[in-house]
Amino acid sequence: MSDSKPNIQTALAFLKQVKSEMPTEYDTFLEILTQFRSKNVNAEMVVTVVIEMLIGREYLLQGFSQFLPPACRDCLMQRFFSPSKDENLRTSRSAKHEGDEMSSPEKSDGEKHKGKRRGFDQSSLIGSLPLEQKRRRESVGEMDLRPNAFLNSYAGMGKRMTQQQIYQAQLKKTIAPRKLADMWERLEKRIEKRIEQMEAAGASWIPSIHVDEILKGEVPAQVVEQVKVAGVIKIRGVVAKAKALEMNEGMMADLSHYLKVDPKKPESYETIYNDENPKAFTFGGVQEMYYTRGQFEARQDEKMHKVRVWLNHLWGYREKKSKKLLFLPDVETTYIDRWRHRLPGYDKQTGMKEHIDNGAMCRWADPAWQEVYQEIMEGRLEDYDAWDVGRRTETSGSFFRSFQGWLALSPQGPTDGTLEVIPMVTEAMAYVLLRPFQEDVPVHQFCGVSDTGGGDTIEITSRWHAPLLKAKVPVGPVDAGDTVWWHPDLIHGVEADHAGSQPSNVLYIPASPLCPQNARYLAKQRAAFLRGDAPPGFPNLRIENDPERRMKPSQLSELGKQLLGLEPIPKSVLESSRCSEEEAQEREELFNECCSLLYQS
Repeated sequence: MSDSKPNIQTALAFLKQVKSEMPTEYDTFLEILTQFRSKNVNAEMVVTVVIEMLIGREYLLQGFSQFLPPACRDCLMQRFFSPSKDENLRTSRSAKHEGDEMSSPEKSDGEKHKGKRRGFDQSSLIGSLPLEQKRRRESVGEMDLRPNAFLNSYAGMGKRMTQQQIYQAQLKKTIAPRKLADMWERLEKRIEKRIEQMEAAGASWIPSIHVDEILKGEVPAQVVEQVKVAGVIKIRGVVAKAKALEMNEGMMADLSHYLKVDPKKPESYETIYNDENPKAFTFGGVQEMYYTRGQFEARQDEKMHKVRVWLNHLWGYREKKSKKLLFLPDVETTYIDRWRHRLPGYDKQTGMKEHIDNGAMCRWADPAWQEVYQEIMEGRLEDYDAWDVGRRTETSGSFFRSFQGWLALSPQGPTDGTLEVIPMVTEAMAYVLLRPFQEDVPVHQFCGVSDTGGGDTIEITSRWHAPLLKAKVPVGPVDAGDTVWWHPDLIHGVEADHAGSQPSNVLYIPASPLCPQNARYLAKQRAAFLRGDAPPGFPNLRIENDPERRMKPSQLSELGKQLLGLEPIPKSVLESSRCSEEEAQEREELFNECCSLLYQS
């Protein structure tokens, strides 16, 4: 086997050829390679997944293994061809489909795989060889995958499962919902109805308003109602188009300065899109830059600020039981995030698979999250309110965003490598939460979460969430200066390909109201900004190493400084909403608590 470095793009090309006949394997293999490259899983986990895929289809071993990183590939060969009672079966099946090279009795197992690798040939593997039905697998390596295996047998459990997998199996047993079959049937019907409604509504399913409707207090009630169903909204004209295009030019100039690339010459990006040094971009073209002038101008824009405050007010911001005030909707802050830059036709800028941000395993394990989703897990979906903050501000995450969002720096729309969503926030989240408890799921598995329990996103795949993917739609065309906002539970992704003619660029700007959790983060973020480091939780790659190009505190507006916690937030912001004297006092107490956390140093 060759020791060439893994090439994710080549793997994508291979998998696209088999996607039509192996959709589950396509999603699974791509997901595990992505997790490996992100260092969320190790080589052993990659091998475990590949072996599971190949049981009953061993003749595809060469086709898949040639795209694995060397560490994974060597481990795969060692485990797949280790002596066992199934050795003759594997060898005969491989001989049938791979030819004399793999079946020759004169070569050892190791020698069979030396020398020139065989490339994937669509005619030999897909065109003439029917894909056999996979044998029902009961184990992979030492891990028992039979449903209820953990619950039925405790002897030798530690040998079959890792400690993390044991923990996950125990957690599933503890929180498993009662009367699952009944609630699952009702949920599936509700999802089908939503999809029918979406198809009938077409593009109007995702509400779209102009920023002036917010500024004048003239947003129709039906728009608010639809936002709460779909979980996403487009707000047009937040930044003047000319200003947004000017920001775009500045961002592109910063990009060229720091990374020595030319957006008009895609080949210039080859130096930063490689397997040894993938530091400049992450998946979806997300750029690890935080402190440019354009980004700060957008964050401190007056209209942008008012839009975020309006979005905060779409939430119920009290704790369910105690009715305690949990965040201040009128007091907005700045969460420093990155930006996305997609080149048209540049296949090394992959998209982002559909996912949910802001927490993976903790959605089931964290007591605060359990309380947020209590009605869903108890089968009372009709009582669940996705817009009741509950204890979201007290979860294991570091920051509460009432909305995720971005500002378009360039005109873009479907096929331009931009945002896709599954616009049914309540039903989709319920499906994701309940899916791990179905009978076809391994006893330890939380669908969309790595077996290591790591990561901060839940991946949505056709293997586990196929009905939801039927509802995936692009957000539609936007112009420079328009914004898109979505609920933090909303499933979203970035189109795999950019077939447009111009770069597709957006700045990530969430709505982030003041609360104790956010105040603690803002204090750390402020310190990182003053040092020139990346914000907490982001890769500190120090790409922005030119202090003359980074935005300085003195260059920020008064509002910009307040949003960052560089200057005290005036109490007058609490007076922007009418309320009772008792509520006013409660708001002031929470405000003082947050300020003490933000300015304690």
